[in-house]
Amino acid sequence: MSAIDVSIVIVSWNVRAHLARCLASLPVALGDLYGAEVIVVDNASDDGSATFVRQHFPHVQVIALSHNWLYTAAANEGLLRARGRHLLLLNPDTLLHPHSVARLIHYADTHPRAGLLGPRILDANGQDDLRTGRYPPSAGSELADWSGLSRRFPHHPYFAANLRSNFDRRQTASVPVLSGACLLFSSHLPPALRCLNPDFPMYGEDVDLCRRVQQAGFATVLVGDAVITHVGGQSSRQQSTLAAVLAVDAAQRYLRLWVGPQAARLHRLGMGVIALIKLLIYRLPIISASRAAAQRRTYQAIWAWARQGHIPETLAPSRCQGAEINQRQDAEAGRK
Repeated sequence: MSAIDVSIVIVSWNVRAHLARCLASLPVALGDLYGAEVIVVDNASDDGSATFVRQHFPHVQVIALSHNWLYTAAANEGLLRARGRHLLLLNPDTLLHPHSVARLIHYADTHPRAGLLGPRILDANGQDDLRTGRYPPSAGSELADWSGLSRRFPHHPYFAANLRSNFDRRQTASVPVLSGACLLFSSHLPPALRCLNPDFPMYGEDVDLCRRVQQAGFATVLVGDAVITHVGGQSSRQQSTLAAVLAVDAAQRYLRLWVGPQAARLHRLGMGVIALIKLLIYRLPIISASRAAAQRRTYQAIWAWARQGHIPETLAPSRCQGAEINQRQDAEAGRK
């Protein structure tokens, strides 16, 4: 056993209570067999998260960023600092069940072609999170999701086909897509695959990573007896309009890169239509004024995105820090 079997990297933004519960659950998730380092990358939280972690979890390394770098650039900064054989990206709003991380490590150590591994993920109600184990998104699946059809008809052969709702997530098997809420990068992966794609600043980075790992000849494996609970959406709901537009833009990037320009065009056109329909719906008087106003802001931003083909300037986050981290990541990979 090496001194550091796994580096656990957690990107956090204004979710101090969830982060504390996540960190407290790590010892029983690891057990006694594996050594770990824990790195929290704090995305300029204003809730005192960085100070709280330093005071109550002194063994945790805290990287306090001066401003919010979004997810991928912050995650890559943590991965760049990591020293473990395996790397584990973990959301702060997760609660790890006993031996969950140990089981991921054991499977990775005994299956060299398993390049990326994820646990069975339960939501706050104890139901399987269908984002892990699903098929990659298509233009049709994205439009079914945003229109609400996949939620209304969760077992429909078309509207919810990519969710694989009938797939038994208690088993251990290779799957097309793993959720980014908890991802173990195996030590067998080459350096270029032990980081996220900066072209996906937030959302879509997990699907892109799965495709890149598979393209390199490694498996993406759901380890069914490793279980975590994921509350989900705790950071994104704080900036819901920006989060929605970033999610739509990430799907567009994925489709253009992995499916083709025709699928990307269909997605953009369809999202424009959905945004217009939703704007009409949220002008109806039967919907509460506060909810209607928030939803109108979101779909107005999506409509602007669909017309322009990029994130509106009023919402666009800075990418300069992400570019800086990418250059450092490339340099680090070249030295290994």
